[in-house]
Amino acid sequence: MIDRIKAGSFRDFIAELKSCYVILGDQQLYRGYCVLLAKIHATELYLMPADASRLLCDEMRLVADAIAAVVKPWKMNYECLGNSEPHVHWHLLPRYETDEMRRGPIWLRPESERKVILDENDRRALIGSIRSQLAARFHDARIPPG
Repeated sequence: MIDRIKAGSFRDFIAELKSCYVILGDQQLYRGYCVLLAKIHATELYLMPADASRLLCDEMRLVADAIAAVVKPWKMNYECLGNSEPHVHWHLLPRYETDEMRRGPIWLRPESERKVILDENDRRALIGSIRSQLAARFHDARIPPG
């Protein structure tokens, strides 16, 4: 994914920050779901240099704030698992009161239900809104136009 982001061919790329890349996730049942991919390759957060892991956490907090400003969730879930992809990355999952499974982990819901694909106009609008919020929080971010 990171190679595709660097090549400019990742369709759901949102922004490049100092420590990570931000992409729109494929499980838009949780509207605003994004993934942060660390720029430094490490399989565990504790294996990253301390300054790099702190910066990643600081940026994750601000990205979560930006997402929340757009989608107004009831709760934001943060996941850093890495079992299937051994590279530090964070899943930011907005949760909503209207979700009857809101008190349980998302993986209790079948993946086929979680992987909601947005129509093109909605996808672009959501990415644009998140980018605008990120631009207000990160003045040195690489945020593509439009």
